[in-house]
Amino acid sequence: WAKGDGTGGLHATEVGDAVHRVLELVDLAAPAPPAQLEALVRNWYGDVSTEELERIARAVLAYCSSDLARRVAELGGAVPERPFAFELQGVLLTGRLDVLRLVDGEALVLDYKTNALGSSSPIEIVERDYRLQRVVYALACLHAGASRVEVAYQFLERPDDVVSVVYSTEHRELLERELGAELDRIAEGDFRPNPSDYACSGCPARDVICAGPRLAEL
Repeated sequence: WAKGDGTGGLHATEVGDAVHRVLELVDLAAPAPPAQLEALVRNWYGDVSTEELERIARAVLAYCSSDLARRVAELGGAVPERPFAFELQGVLLTGRLDVLRLVDGEALVLDYKTNALGSSSPIEIVERDYRLQRVVYALACLHAGASRVEVAYQFLERPDDVVSVVYSTEHRELLERELGAELDRIAEGDFRPNPSDYACSGCPARDVICAGPRLAEL
């Protein structure tokens, strides 16, 4: 899926960025790929290859034709690229949500993923690589006044295998403790590698001075 290696085209992170930028332009109430998708991507990335353009277009169409896209459209009120900020233990956490719907105290967060799944399932990747991100997203919505938050991860390689977890106000203290423990670890300088094909894509140190994704096997 997003496997660009930079040899004459794009890095995997650039392919993922292009997909996200196109999806920002999709009308969530009537999801369909933009008519000028190819021109848009070529304007952003002049070195994009035909194969990469096709991959990007497939990813965008994967969302637009998915059950989740239809659900978001039917619910109404969803907005793309919603910024958030909240404070915990004196640390300001900021970021952006790919899609947010917050209506009457109920929040739905959608996060698109362009990762290549390989032999892993979406739920395995979420639990391994995005558990803490999910906590942050949930807390961001709870701090914004939501009483119920659903955080959904959609891997565009397998768009209908959505990984979704629901939190409520009763989970807030537990989530803050979990995130607070990670903030304490960082403050103490305890930095642990979390390698993956996606995170290590394009890194000049990979297989030179760092084992990259193979660190996970050690």
